[in-house]
Parts: sequence; C-alpha cells; structure tokens
Amino acid sequence: MAFCIQFKLLEVEDTKARYIYGDCSENYEGRFELDLFKLSTNEALSETTMSEAVKLLKPCLSEGVSQYKANRAFSKIYKHYIQTGSYLEEGGYYA
Repeated sequence: MAFCIQFKLLEVEDTKARYIYGDCSENYEGRFELDLFKLSTNEALSETTMSEAVKLLKPCLSEGVSQYKANRAFSKIYKHYIQTGSYLEEGGYYA
C-alpha cells in the first residue's frame, strides 16, 4: 500500500512556520506549526518529542494518523532547513 502526503507553507512569523498538509489528492485538511530555528539551536534537541517539535493546529484525520503525516512532512522540511537555513515552500513524502 502506498503512502503519500503533500504540504505547503502558509506563513512564517518570526521563526515559526505554519503549514497545511494532506494526502496527495491535494486535499489539504490539516495544519501544523514548526520552529526549526529554535530546534536547530536547542542543545536539548534529543530531549524534544516529535509532538513538541511538530505542533498540530488542526488534525486532518485521527490525531495519531495526523501526527504521523505531519512528522513525515517535518523530516523533509527539517533536512531542507538544515541545508539552506530556510523553510521549504512545498513538497511531499512518498512511501
């Protein structure tokens, strides 16, 4: 079974970014917030849970499924942020 999500950057306010996300039918039903600047400079990064790093603002399905999908988007966004210092405008995760 294939797994596919897409995400888009809504806004950046100070160091926080808000994204919409959903399945690959471009049905962006969920929202989450990240503060990668804070995460990338946090000495206790290993002690930060994923639910603290990826704050669900509006789940797209059940909270567990929504957190999983948001975490997959986070992995792509975080890698881009570490390489470029900027938030990824849009992207997807396919497995």
